[in-house]
Amino acid sequence: SELEIEPRYPLFGGWKATFVIGYGLPLQDFLFETSDDRRYLNFTFGCPLLETVVDKLTVKVVLPEGSKDPSAVVPFPVEQHLETKYSYLDVVGRTVVVMEKKNLVPAHNSHFQVYYTFKPIFMLAEPLMLASAFFLFFVACVAYLHIDLSIPK
Repeated sequence: SELEIEPRYPLFGGWKATFVIGYGLPLQDFLFETSDDRRYLNFTFGCPLLETVVDKLTVKVVLPEGSKDPSAVVPFPVEQHLETKYSYLDVVGRTVVVMEKKNLVPAHNSHFQVYYTFKPIFMLAEPLMLASAFFLFFVACVAYLHIDLSIPK
């Protein structure tokens, strides 16, 4: 992958800039499964820009809805906590593993893993919810059209 950044204004040496980089990844290159049916994400912790010193880096890994027992394995100490993110049609929310590190240098660009358990049945929750909503809507329409609301004489 290649990331090309074009700042809105030119940046000169000594200037401080704050920005957020967010991106999605193809899972087949980074998501693996252990022998005990746990899944884990193997990714690089650190700034994707070469020779960059970062004052504070926050890495957020959003797990699928229904994932359980998240744990992060990082080769150096970081502050970790969990959050919950709600997206479209989420019922229980998605677990977010948040890792923060201050004073990051290029030596910190090493791999970390986020382990979690996930049952594939949870992937059917949103399609079943949509199908049920459409089914109930059409049943309500059919019932409304078959009800006789006229006043008898």
